[in-house]
Amino acid sequence: MTYGLADTSVFIAHESGRPLGGMPRHVAVSVITLGELELGVIAAATVEQRARRAETLALARAADTIPINDAVMGSFARLVHDCREHGVKANVLDALIAATAIQHGLPVVTQDDDFAAMASAHPQLAVIQV
Repeated sequence: MTYGLADTSVFIAHESGRPLGGMPRHVAVSVITLGELELGVIAAATVEQRARRAETLALARAADTIPINDAVMGSFARLVHDCREHGVKANVLDALIAATAIQHGLPVVTQDDDFAAMASAHPQLAVIQV
């Protein structure tokens, strides 16, 4: 795989030094991921933590950013509906990231098991666990 949509967990893993195996050559990010990382900068408890998180946010901003649009929201609605039908809990922000990936034909690159659960309910969602 040469391209994927990196979710927030990938950037947090990079920041904390957790290994990231099997990463695609190129990654894009959802505007949702940028918002989650920006929240991390704002909520940092120390100056050092804020600086580290700001570096992580800058790394994410260097990737291609994919916005939310009407088509993504349609994918979001179908994904959340399918998850509910299958008894799978779908976090709203994760579901928006997943819907962005679905709409653009990209796999979600993640360390978060919640995406695999969503994919079990909605087969159009492809996931690369790293």
